[in-house]
Amino acid sequence: MKDFSHSTGFLTGGASGIGLAMARELGSRGMRVMLADIEAGALAGAEKTLRDEGIDAHGIVLDVGDPEAYARAAEQTLAAFGKVNFLFNNAGVGTLSPAGQTPVRDWQWVVNVNLLGVAYGVELFLPGMQALDEPCHIMNTASLAGHVANAGFGPYNATKFGVVGYSECLRMELAESNVGVSVLCPAWIKTRIAHSHRNHPDAGRANDGTAGMNPLAELIEAEGLPVETLIGRAVDAMADGTFHVFTHADFWPMVEERLDRVREDYGKVR
Repeated sequence: MKDFSHSTGFLTGGASGIGLAMARELGSRGMRVMLADIEAGALAGAEKTLRDEGIDAHGIVLDVGDPEAYARAAEQTLAAFGKVNFLFNNAGVGTLSPAGQTPVRDWQWVVNVNLLGVAYGVELFLPGMQALDEPCHIMNTASLAGHVANAGFGPYNATKFGVVGYSECLRMELAESNVGVSVLCPAWIKTRIAHSHRNHPDAGRANDGTAGMNPLAELIEAEGLPVETLIGRAVDAMADGTFHVFTHADFWPMVEERLDRVREDYGKVR
C-alpha cells in the first residue's frame, strides 16, 4: 500500500501517541481517518487538531476489549465511509507486576485490549477489505516485548508475543490477497504506555498501577524515540513489504540471545 489518497483508515488508540501520529501522517497524504479511543476528551481534542491541519478526521469512543462495542464502531464506520483500506490495531496497555502478584483482573484487562482487541478488529474489517478491488493493509502494534521477555511484565509479554504470532499467521493467510500485513515491534517510544493504568476498568487499580510504572515512564522519557521516527518506518514498511517493523538496532543482541537459546534447546531433540 503506497498511495493513501481516496483511502480510509480505522486507527485504535488514535487519540495520542503512535495512533495519533499515524493518523496525522496518513491523513496528510490524503487518507480519511477514523480515530478510535477510550478517552473521549482526548479523542475530541485529537479530532479537532487534525481537522485544523486540514485532515479529514473523525472520532469514535471505543473500548477495543469490548466485542459488542467494537462491532458497533465497525458498523458505524462502514456505514459512514463505505470502506476501510487501512486497519491500525494500535491500542495497548501495560502492567508491571511479577507472577503470583498480578491480579486476575489485570490479566483480563491486558489480554482484552492487547490481544483480543487486535483479533476483533481483524474479524470485523477484514472481509470488507478483501472484497475491495483496492490495496489494503493491516498493521498490528506489538512490541520488542513480542520477541524478548522481561521479568515483571508477564501479561504484556504474553499478549505481545501473541500479536506477533497472530500477525505471522495473517501474513501467510493473506499472502496472495490485496491485504498486506505488518507488525510494529518498537522498543522505547515516547508514548504514555507507562501511564496506561489511567484507563484500567477498576478505579482502584488505576491509581495503584500508575505508581508502579513510574520507573518505566522515566526510562521511556530518557531513551525513547520520537513517535514520528517509528511512523516513518511504518509507512515505508507498507510500501516495501517489510513485515517486522523494528526501531532500536542496539537491541538486536537481546533478540539473538533468545534465538540462540531456542537453537540450543532444539538441538537436544533426538
